[in-house]
Amino acid sequence: NRKLEPFYSGSGMRVKATVQPRNTRGIGIRSDRRRSTKKDRTVTILGTLMLARGEGMSPRLCSEGHMKRPPRGGWDGADQAKRAAEYQISYGHGLVRKHSAGWPDYVAVTTPSAYLSAERYLAKPPSGVGYVDLLDFGRLQAITDSLPDDVDLVVGIGAGRALDASKYVALKMELPLLIVPTVVSTGAIIHGFLARWEGRKLLGSAADWPWIDFEDILVDYDLTLEAPTYLNTAGLGDVLCGYAGLAEWRRNSRLGVGPPWDAEAAASALQHHDQIVREFPRTLDSEGGLTADSIRFIMTAVQERDERSLVHPAAPSGDHAFPIIIELANDKGWVHGELVALAAIIIAWQCEESPDLLISRLDRCQVRRRPSEMGMTYDELLRGLEAAPEHMRRQGLDSIMGREPVTGRRFDLLWEFLETT
Repeated sequence: NRKLEPFYSGSGMRVKATVQPRNTRGIGIRSDRRRSTKKDRTVTILGTLMLARGEGMSPRLCSEGHMKRPPRGGWDGADQAKRAAEYQISYGHGLVRKHSAGWPDYVAVTTPSAYLSAERYLAKPPSGVGYVDLLDFGRLQAITDSLPDDVDLVVGIGAGRALDASKYVALKMELPLLIVPTVVSTGAIIHGFLARWEGRKLLGSAADWPWIDFEDILVDYDLTLEAPTYLNTAGLGDVLCGYAGLAEWRRNSRLGVGPPWDAEAAASALQHHDQIVREFPRTLDSEGGLTADSIRFIMTAVQERDERSLVHPAAPSGDHAFPIIIELANDKGWVHGELVALAAIIIAWQCEESPDLLISRLDRCQVRRRPSEMGMTYDELLRGLEAAPEHMRRQGLDSIMGREPVTGRRFDLLWEFLETT
């Protein structure tokens, strides 16, 4: 729905575009809303320079005057988003300072703690900052409305919550989105979709969720290494938690329920887990601390997870349902990668499928997994497990967490196991 007539002016290529009413499923050219409110209007568009890197082309936001592609995204159909494996992540020291010097006017979407860490790395300050507390769409709209609209870029700075919020803002403002994680423990870094939230309640499924493809992902070693170790290593918990589905399949097969265990189907996931546990300790310094190699290793493991995980009807993902359940039950949030790791231990314990093995793997990868380490009380965990059956029933998720709730004396035994093993 666009007519383009190129002309040249100054050092950069510009495009004269007549913009027709937009298709609401995808993002097209952004008009300058301050100049006109007409449905058909002529606007000047500036854009990004496409630079070759490695084996493919990766979009780069450089300076004003270069060609800026409109973002690719939509308000539903998240299955259309770029796959995690397709992103060519930029790694390096001093990356944010180097790149931000050439950014056009931009707004930052972040959290107070993340921005406090990142601010001194920004060579050019943002024109506005939106601080996120919840991913409730009403809250996100209020943040968007508070930001200046005479900018050309949205930058998400932080962890999962901030990065997800930046996707909403970029879609609403119809601007390119650049991702600057302050930790590497979240799939939000390499997933363009944004779940719909009402408070802490999840709405719909991926088919109903918005999505946007990022312009670039900048993993700055100096910035990410400032974070506490556990906020980065939680990313490995978000991968190793895949053990939960394997444990459920093995248990059901042992009991003669459902399809028999298929070692060949599970091989890729198991090999990925073995590789992580074997190689991660080699990235640490002489005192067991994280290095730049550790950051890249964790980020790569998270990025490869989608391709290496076991997706099979016999291997339910109760581990990833549990964070939503327990946070809703307690109106409180925890670190996602630690929550799914804890859920995987609980499921393995329920299935009697070597929970000690999973615990040893998490310990080798420095993933916190005791409730007390995570700031979780006895009552909070109990509330989450008590809420699991009803939630999983509504979601149609056939997990042992839903079928065989852990309550009463059995919960006391579980708590003791989790805290003392």
